[in-house]
Amino acid sequence: MYKKTVAIVGATGLVGEKLTEIMQSKLTDCDVRLFGNTQAGKRINFRNKRVTVEKTELLARADVDYAVFAATEETAKELIPSLAERGVICIDNSAYFRLKKDVPLIVPSVNGDKIGDARIIANPNCSTIQTVIAVNALKSLQPTKLTAATYQSVSGAGKAGLCDLTEKNGYGRLTAFKHPIYDNVIPQIGEVCKDGYTAEERKMLYESRKILDMPRLKVNCFCARVPVSAGHGVFVNLAFAEKVNIDEIRELLKQAENIILLDSPEGHVYPMPMTMRNTKYVGVGRICKDRTANAVNMFVVADNLLRGAAYNAYEILECVIRRSNA
Repeated sequence: MYKKTVAIVGATGLVGEKLTEIMQSKLTDCDVRLFGNTQAGKRINFRNKRVTVEKTELLARADVDYAVFAATEETAKELIPSLAERGVICIDNSAYFRLKKDVPLIVPSVNGDKIGDARIIANPNCSTIQTVIAVNALKSLQPTKLTAATYQSVSGAGKAGLCDLTEKNGYGRLTAFKHPIYDNVIPQIGEVCKDGYTAEERKMLYESRKILDMPRLKVNCFCARVPVSAGHGVFVNLAFAEKVNIDEIRELLKQAENIILLDSPEGHVYPMPMTMRNTKYVGVGRICKDRTANAVNMFVVADNLLRGAAYNAYEILECVIRRSNA
């Protein structure tokens, strides 16, 4: 029987490392090849073997069936179209393909049925993933407006972000951020657009509408970088067409796939980055009625490297392989 091969591109970055860890024990009937630029030639222990990280450029001629990209937009733009043209199914974690009309933007528990026969599938932004998982659980209540304020960890900026966290106040040694992140909060992620919103905030707007298939959903977002190593928090205010019933909201969240309800604030129980780290789940808590509107407040937390990137990409890959084997 033909054994299919999965390529992990950007295997030595933070997301690529998480994806490689996942694949150690998942889809073991598939071979895995690792690709990267900065550490090409490095040998990694994988499934009890020493596997060499190959140069990314070699992927263009590699015999693979699936390619999961945890690389830059430039790498995705350069390699994915030609790979897809020759039949390789590509899952891309960069922003390059996310809003293209013919490319499905997928969170499997939300809209996995939209994958279809696509050869290019986009993995959403990290904070968008955890937010839409929570919002989707309440979609039956007809949400009309999503307001989100993100508290995003430094690992969202890669290994350079983690290095900047340790540099404390040294402006001259920063590589990921324009200002020190240690003991600080930076109220900008991505370039500022003409309308005053940042690129990261626009991702929440357009990606959430596409994933939820709610083109008329009003979305207002503000993104900030906080001095946390891993794990994003999102304050979500969700407005509804009908009167809010907090007990119903809690029950819907409790029953939803991939959500852990942590909502006993009187006992200091709520989701935090340190409690959701290294899990595939989205934690939701601090749920209360918005006194100023027909809306609910809640805090939504997830591991941005795992739930917000690598594990979501793995779940997409799992869906694709299951479909091809059907």
